[in-house]
Amino acid sequence: MALSINYGFIKKVSLEWRWGIVAIYTGAIYAFLPFGTAFWVYVLRQWGNSINYLGLVITCVLGTYFLIYLIFQKQVKKLSVYLAFFAISCACLALLKYMCVAGAERFHLLLYGILSVIVFWALKLHAKGNRIYLYTIILVFLLGAIDEFIQGVLPMRVFDTRDIFMNWLSSGMGELFIIFVLRPNITIHTPIIK
Repeated sequence: MALSINYGFIKKVSLEWRWGIVAIYTGAIYAFLPFGTAFWVYVLRQWGNSINYLGLVITCVLGTYFLIYLIFQKQVKKLSVYLAFFAISCACLALLKYMCVAGAERFHLLLYGILSVIVFWALKLHAKGNRIYLYTIILVFLLGAIDEFIQGVLPMRVFDTRDIFMNWLSSGMGELFIIFVLRPNITIHTPIIK
């Protein structure tokens, strides 16, 4: 197939490299914080308000990629996977449209959704069963909270609990996508009540 891509190397990455990638990605988010406001002002001057739709465009491009991946690479036949894919995609678009008041906020969905996926990937070698999802959500929530606390001490930035909530929602969307669309080889355990 023309779309055939070998993802085997992703599974062979060592534990140290996985956490290194998480640290580098998170560090890049934190390192960018002092420059975020100036960068956004520059971007708005260059492209105007049309840049506010970039998050929407990126989400649509990624959605199209994953839809093609599901159809041609994974060759998924279950309707439930596609229904979950479209429900999560619509939730992401609604989040972008109704929860994000400023253009820069639209990147929370992308940044913290990606962070959620790479934290999950790093934890995959540690946690078993349902705990991996809980640990991922907690860790990404804490990293998002640290992001906001850093912004609280920086000049020209402000602490905003709504941004922590946005980061957490973005992480949740990433986790829902993993659980219901990508379906990793992790057994979902339900407790047996006697």
